[in-house]
Amino acid sequence: MEPGDRARPRLLLVSDHRAASDALAEYLTLHGFDVVARASNATEAARAVRDVPVDVALVDGDLPAGWLAVVCALTDTLGQHRIAVLSSYWGERERRDARECGIGATLLKRIAGPILAGQLRALAA
Repeated sequence: MEPGDRARPRLLLVSDHRAASDALAEYLTLHGFDVVARASNATEAARAVRDVPVDVALVDGDLPAGWLAVVCALTDTLGQHRIAVLSSYWGERERRDARECGIGATLLKRIAGPILAGQLRALAA
């Protein structure tokens, strides 16, 4: 089965904040996603996409080790365009890094839930 062939896209959620991860997983599950894996760092994320089929990844942009490490770990298996990074801040340096990585979407944490779900659904298609 190719990515996007399923009615419910399979999502990898990468966050080191358990309460935020739980809330996002619950919201996204209610809005049509299967949260098939979770990780809190680049090593766990890379292992997750090797072990479980994933259509799209949502990465916390405020990880202590940085989101770039996670994106690099996921790129070979998932591809950059199926990765969204959710951050509290996107300055010029962060936007430049995101463009260079070619990630699918850069989103602010204050984004409305339906917009987040729509962006992730578009990346998974």
